Amino acid sequence: MHHADTFGLCAMIADDNIGYGIRDGELLFIADVSRGLACGCICARCGQMLVAKKGPRRQHHFAHYKITSCHGAAESVLHLLAKELIAELDVLAIPQYNFVKLRKTKAGSLVQHGALVAKGGNVRIHNVRVEESEGGFVPDIIIESGSKSLIIEVAVTHKVAREKLRRIRRRNLPAIEIRLDPNDSLLPRESLRNKLRNELTSKAWLFHPDQREAERVFISKFRGVLAHNRTKFRQSTTSSRFLVPSSLEPPLSEYDRTAEEFHRTHRRYPTMEECLLLWPRLWKP
Repeated sequence: MHHADTFGLCAMIADDNIGYGIRDGELLFIADVSRGLACGCICARCGQMLVAKKGPRRQHHFAHYKITSCHGAAESVLHLLAKELIAELDVLAIPQYNFVKLRKTKAGSLVQHGALVAKGGNVRIHNVRVEESEGGFVPDIIIESGSKSLIIEVAVTHKVAREKLRRIRRRNLPAIEIRLDPNDSLLPRESLRNKLRNELTSKAWLFHPDQREAERVFISKFRGVLAHNRTKFRQSTTSSRFLVPSSLEPPLSEYDRTAEEFHRTHRRYPTMEECLLLWPRLWKP
């Protein structure tokens, strides 16, 4: 195949659109390499040869030299770059954490609770650990600031998996997710470094140990609303919804017990007809 034909083939995969390639184990930006195959770079994801496309019309970028099924090259580049660049930082801006929890009961009551968990601000970085095991899982990055630690997870097309989140909670370590766009792989190092260091909109809290108290308050509120709804239901059983029990009725607690057992099984309270059918001794016309 002629040289010109090869570059015509590459045009078919121009949507690779990544800004960094690897040469001799180092990530190199498109502006810092020679044009074409002279760049000497390979893909960060699949390891195949890249061609540096530096024409006058489109934004300069790398593409695979041969047709390939490789997907996610930009994500691989950004994971590598983010770890590398954060390790070079001396400070990291983190967002405020406002914990908000909302939930509706089956009766339609909305229960909510909010609390300020973390004030945010600039965190001074004293040490960075990259992909080191932490109690059964491997965080992308752990930042150490004095005696405190902060987990940093980098997300491009996939958010942090639930199992990893469970392990983070188990370790009781604060954790933030930095969300990047695949197009960020076309940013020069300094631009991406500034985004990682200063931008707050791309960062979101995954967990903070202090949110446990806010979660406890929410659960207490939710249970209180459920108890209130149950009380309203029991009061209604002596009026319009159910028939009035006979004068020889057992203690009220037995009505409560049977209704609650039915609710646990069927996720609803019994109707009048069901009460008469299931507990004829307790309910009489």
